[in-house]
This record gives sequence, C-alpha cells and structure tokens, in this order.
Amino acid sequence: MDISFSTEIESNVDELDEAIARLDQLDGKTAEAGLFGGFAAKKAMWQEYGTSRGIPPRTFLRNTQYENENQWGQKVGQDIIQVFEGGLSSSAVLSKLGILMVQDIRKTIDAGNFAPLSPATIAKKGSSKPLIDTGDMYGAITHRES
Repeated sequence: MDISFSTEIESNVDELDEAIARLDQLDGKTAEAGLFGGFAAKKAMWQEYGTSRGIPPRTFLRNTQYENENQWGQKVGQDIIQVFEGGLSSSAVLSKLGILMVQDIRKTIDAGNFAPLSPATIAKKGSSKPLIDTGDMYGAITHRES
C-alpha cells in the first residue's frame, strides 16, 4: 500500500508556508503615533502631563489610546487576515494603523474636552481652544513603524 500526497495538497501546504512567512514579517513590529523629537514634542509632554508652572494635564495622547485601543485591535485583526490571504503586505498593516492612530489623536484634540485655558492664556492667544495655538504641535503628530 502506498501513501502519498496529491499535487493539490502539496500546493496547499506551500501556500500555507507562504502565508505563515507573510505573518512572520509582522512578528515584533510596532506602530507608534505621537510627537517624536523637537520642540513640539516637548510642548506635547507639558500638555499631556501638566507642569509645575500651572499648566494642567490635558491628556490627549493617553485618552486617545484608552478610547481607541480596542478598535485599533479589531482593525489590525482584519488586516492580519488579509496578510494571511496575501491581499495586504505586513508593512501596509503598520502604515494603516499608524495613520489611523494619528487621525484619532487629532480627533481627540479637536473634540477639546480638556481643562479650560486660563483667562490670561485666552487673552494672549485669542482663543479658548486648548492644545491648538499655532498648529505646530498638531501638525507634528505623526507615526512611525519599527
């Protein structure tokens, strides 16, 4: 009695190996969003945690993560299925996640649910909207993959 694999099964095993190889490309990879370096990153840190000079914490980064991390996980899960099936690259998963994270950070800032500005700050900048002044910090929000 002979036992052998058919060509179709061998072909499917090769496809499975290729799918696993595509998933392996995601192993250990990260997508981050925020402000990385420069003065805008320092201002973001002062806003996120507050200062001893009277700036109250305006937790736009942490709030964004807490409010969206489940949604991000679901979207990545859907994208991983596409990677497995060969319809999406691993780098595209990270890029899509990073872009989504940046958009969500900006939505949190735009919503403006933060400690109000002091009357002196409102008078100086001409607006009562926290975290948006010149736009340099808002514009510096980006993502990176590693």
